[in-house]
Amino acid sequence: MILFLKFVSHLLFIYIAHQLLTKVVDWNKFLKGTAENQQKIQLLVLLIAIALGYLVSIFFLDLMTIGRSFSELLTQ
Repeated sequence: MILFLKFVSHLLFIYIAHQLLTKVVDWNKFLKGTAENQQKIQLLVLLIAIALGYLVSIFFLDLMTIGRSFSELLTQ
């Protein structure tokens, strides 16, 4: 069950990061967006989204673990 939660969390946050990076950020302001570069820019955005989504997912999973540990301490 925990592995499934981690898997879903990673995918969810990667999806959210990708949506935000494609909808909010105008990559043509930072990179030269030519017809030849579009696929490379999309790959870069995908890799950044994977890294960012993974890090955010790990952060929230760690917060859940810490919260669970605190609740176990309080019940003892």
